[in-house]
Amino acid sequence: MEPQVDNQELENQETENNLPEMLDIISGVGLVGGIVGSLLNNMAFATIPLSLSVALQMANRRQMTVKMAQVQRANTVQLSQKITQKNTVLSQQVEQVKHLFNDQLIQQQKDYQIQFVKFSDGLEESKALIADLAQENQQLNQVFTSLDSQQKEIEGIVKELLQIQTFSQDLPRHPDSPEIYYKRGLSYQKLGNKKGAIENYTEALHFDSTYAQAYHNRGILLAELGQRRQAVEDLRLAAKYYFEKGDITSYEKARNLGKEFYQISDKIEENESLLIEEGETQETLAVGHLFSPDADKEERPTMLG
Repeated sequence: MEPQVDNQELENQETENNLPEMLDIISGVGLVGGIVGSLLNNMAFATIPLSLSVALQMANRRQMTVKMAQVQRANTVQLSQKITQKNTVLSQQVEQVKHLFNDQLIQQQKDYQIQFVKFSDGLEESKALIADLAQENQQLNQVFTSLDSQQKEIEGIVKELLQIQTFSQDLPRHPDSPEIYYKRGLSYQKLGNKKGAIENYTEALHFDSTYAQAYHNRGILLAELGQRRQAVEDLRLAAKYYFEKGDITSYEKARNLGKEFYQISDKIEENESLLIEEGETQETLAVGHLFSPDADKEERPTMLG
């Protein structure tokens, strides 16, 4: 059906296109007839072709004007259709580009979000790793500090053991030396061997009953063992011999420490509600006399004068 319609339109167009030519031919024939009539001196006959020719020319010109207007209108419509089609195609292409761009933009945003999340997770993991490393470093530093402290402690123990060995080797050559016993007692005390230290301080006092340092250290150890009465007595004697030697600083330390132990011992006795017999109080009064202000007034002028 479509090929037949196209053929009819082509035939109509050919007919319309040939019509002006046919009119031109007829007008031309009429014009020639008019000229011939005029030549034959037949004026009546000559006016007919001329009028017909003019009429045909006017009709032809009108027909041509209409045809040109139709062609122009058809061209305008066709051009408008083409422009509309192109605009439609361009609009479709623009929409496609917009959709494609939007899809790409959305996908890029998703990719950026995924990358940002991964980066954030990685950053958090890095922070956690840094915190773990800092904690491990702190623990390692604590371990190193502990090891260093233990090493120093071990070195100190080894040093004291070597000194004890040296003092023990010296005793056969100097069996009555209070200094060797005292120094060996110090080594035992540093090692935490209170019993061994007390025995060596006692041996030192056996050879020198005025050895203030031996009384002092033995009094501290006796107090730590709970024997506060004997500790107070040792500190009283230590203060006495310090004072006699002019060592006022050590005298004050021994005196104050003895007062402290004496007060603790007195409170313990009060809490236990023990009755102090008259014979036992004489020893306590002797110690209290040493630590009283009057005792300082009695002994200090002797040393300082």
